[in-house]
Amino acid sequence: MVNFSGILLSLVIIGSWLPPDTNGAPSLPTTPFDQYGAISWEDEKARLDNFAIQVQNDEKLIGYILVFDALGGCPGEAQARAIRAKRYVVEHRGVAWNRVIWRREGYLEGTSTMLQPAPRQVSLPYPFLSTVVGKDGALTRPCMIRLARIRRSRW
Repeated sequence: MVNFSGILLSLVIIGSWLPPDTNGAPSLPTTPFDQYGAISWEDEKARLDNFAIQVQNDEKLIGYILVFDALGGCPGEAQARAIRAKRYVVEHRGVAWNRVIWRREGYLEGTSTMLQPAPRQVSLPYPFLSTVVGKDGALTRPCMIRLARIRRSRW
């Protein structure tokens, strides 16, 4: 008699070595490519350089710049950071404008930017995003100075 349990175990072991069949469907990333808070513009440019290289190396990828405002933070800061990041990637690094998308995602404890290259067929949001409900703070003089500094940043 044939030992069916041995044959079944062999098939399970062989099956576990094979890659899963996704039928050509792109897979969702499980972690962000890069994520950072309110860092210096010089440090941010270095991270954006890596992001741009990743997007340029694969024509099927779109580069998403997802920004999060700080709870009670300066209104418009995340948007200003996103626009600056996209301009840098497009104008300085040469990525096509239609391959970089920025989007304001909501609020976190602190200002945050997430860089995520993803195939065109993948829709957002990703499963690792978890925002909180919040609102902007007041547009104070220090906020206006910070926003002006972000908008004036050049490479």
